[in-house]
Amino acid sequence: MHHPYSTDDFLGLTTDSWTAIITLAAVIVALFQESIKDMLNDASLRMEIIPSPPDTHQINLSNGSKFISKCLYIRIRITHVKGKTAEDVEIMVTNFWKINTNGAREKISSFLPMNLKWSHFQPSITNIRVPKGIFRHCDFGSIRQDLSNENTCYLLIDTMVQPNLVSGDIYPNIIKPGVYEFELMLTGSNTKVLKQCWRLEFQDKWSENENDMLAYLKIEEIKDIEKLGAVTGCLHGMAQLFKSKEAS
Repeated sequence: MHHPYSTDDFLGLTTDSWTAIITLAAVIVALFQESIKDMLNDASLRMEIIPSPPDTHQINLSNGSKFISKCLYIRIRITHVKGKTAEDVEIMVTNFWKINTNGAREKISSFLPMNLKWSHFQPSITNIRVPKGIFRHCDFGSIRQDLSNENTCYLLIDTMVQPNLVSGDIYPNIIKPGVYEFELMLTGSNTKVLKQCWRLEFQDKWSENENDMLAYLKIEEIKDIEKLGAVTGCLHGMAQLFKSKEAS
């Protein structure tokens, strides 16, 4: 008599069929066990820029014990969200665009993609571990007084090394006041790659007062850079079309 719970036809499959399925599953696990292990070891991080202390604040620049000037320092906060301790994490500034007065987005050809330095580590390093439950700061750059004109300023991006002058006698990591967009890429040996963009605006003003300097600065993440670029390009095209029609 056939038993209603016989394994010979469990879920409509014979014992031989189940043996084949289990064998195939074991082969798949064996083939992809390293990938599965890597997935389980992955760390999840969050990257953000907060335009207020302690992430963005005024500090005194010095050469040893000698005071040079004040500056407004901007740091990137990297927070461990879940998973294993993140290893060999590094951040690179990969792109910088100038936003013209007509809203057009123009890539800065003199800019050199370079790694940034992690904050408060001596000697300076470009890769670091981010343990569970804490965050690290990475130096983005500092807004400094232009000593040749005390009422103006510039942004010095805190790249791992100070690049040489490029064509036009321009330092690639010095940004003049204006409106910009830039892209950061974060990666590590066991972290997912993060690619995020921000809009940056800082006025051509200088003050010894931290609150004033924070008021002259605007920085916010762009959630969808591709859509924003398409919209910006469309608006720029419409503006050019209207201009051509008015000229004719």
